[in-house]
Amino acid sequence: MASPLLSPHRLLGLYRAGKITRAQWLAGMRLHFLLALKEIQEDSDAPKRARLETWRCKNAARRLLREHTQAELREVFSALAELDDFPPSAYLWNADQMDVPLHCLLREKREPVLRFSNVQIHRLTAELTIEYGGLKKKDRTRENITLRRDWRGTMVVESRQT
Repeated sequence: MASPLLSPHRLLGLYRAGKITRAQWLAGMRLHFLLALKEIQEDSDAPKRARLETWRCKNAARRLLREHTQAELREVFSALAELDDFPPSAYLWNADQMDVPLHCLLREKREPVLRFSNVQIHRLTAELTIEYGGLKKKDRTRENITLRRDWRGTMVVESRQT
């Protein structure tokens, strides 16, 4: 598997810490921009498929919102976005932005898929079962991730099992 694309937050953090150069930061941001443009082009080429994907993602978001608040879900998604070795972090990086609808963070039938099959969020911990990767089930990675609140009150990864 290729090295995952770092999220814009992580790229900016590495740049500010002096661990990457400005050129490397801009190259990473350029990749994000090109991926977004590619998806926009795909959506304009196949508007019916894009609309179906939007409906699927809205339904998935509705299912998640039945048991958890939007704030809880966004906090968990933001914690996942901080992981360097988690490929979907490139799609979750703006989870803390309230103006981005929750369904925009999910990917049901668009590659790379990002599905949350089991989400249990408690006050101090969160347990997640996530599938991501290819469209076919055999091409997907399934991870069980446990998050816990650290001494500052932010969610951090406690364990990951593939």
